[in-house]
Amino acid sequence: MKYLILSFLISSQAQALDFKNIIENIKKETKALLGKIGTQENSIRPFEMPEIPEVKIDRKSVEVYSKEGRVYKQGEAFLVLSKEEKRKYRIAFLKELYISVRGAKINDNELIQGLNILEQGGTREGVYRSLVMSTEYMSLENYEEKPSSTLVDFTLNFGVEFLGLQFEKPQIEKLNLYTIKKVIVEKTLELVDSFPKDGENLYKWYAYLSVDFSKRFTATFRNKVRKSSSLEHHYQWAKQAPFQQIKSELIIKLHKGMNSLN
Repeated sequence: MKYLILSFLISSQAQALDFKNIIENIKKETKALLGKIGTQENSIRPFEMPEIPEVKIDRKSVEVYSKEGRVYKQGEAFLVLSKEEKRKYRIAFLKELYISVRGAKINDNELIQGLNILEQGGTREGVYRSLVMSTEYMSLENYEEKPSSTLVDFTLNFGVEFLGLQFEKPQIEKLNLYTIKKVIVEKTLELVDSFPKDGENLYKWYAYLSVDFSKRFTATFRNKVRKSSSLEHHYQWAKQAPFQQIKSELIIKLHKGMNSLN
């Protein structure tokens, strides 16, 4: 009996020791797990928002014509398409461009003219600039229409967060929707051209902007790619798309988004 009791005590002590060890192990595993969770939370973003470059406009510079750098050579998947296949994308771009920029559907003559420009080597950016410099667009800028407070707030925040610019609120409030859109897109395109041409920081900046817009304009963006809230998804898209398509996507996103705020 004595041996049985002794055996029981030893067994109980051993179990107690084992239990303590188990508790200590659980604590260690919990700490390790919390550490991993913390790491995962910190690494949800696969990369950080890059530093916004200083915009330097040199009207005499011919760098834009040199086409040196990765951004000018990417987009092979689109570039290898046949003329007929490219035409489908170009027509879709022109239709969306006109409706989002001008608020009216493109007519047949405008579509043919825009398509001719693109198929003869013109750029999407060039088509956009000709549109906002047209007399039709200038007449829209002449409307005396006060911008909504939501549009003004967006413009101020976008300037700081994505352009590194501090706009004056009273000055923005004097402009109508069409002038605000033109100014913001122009500043955005200037910034895009100021990023290093290896593309890395541009892709990251584009991804952060796109995720922000996917959440901000959920009801406005119907396109599956635009609605994505994945940084990696938008980063990879920008890395593979032709440089001009990155610009045209920014143009349309900004116009569509700001339209919805006014």
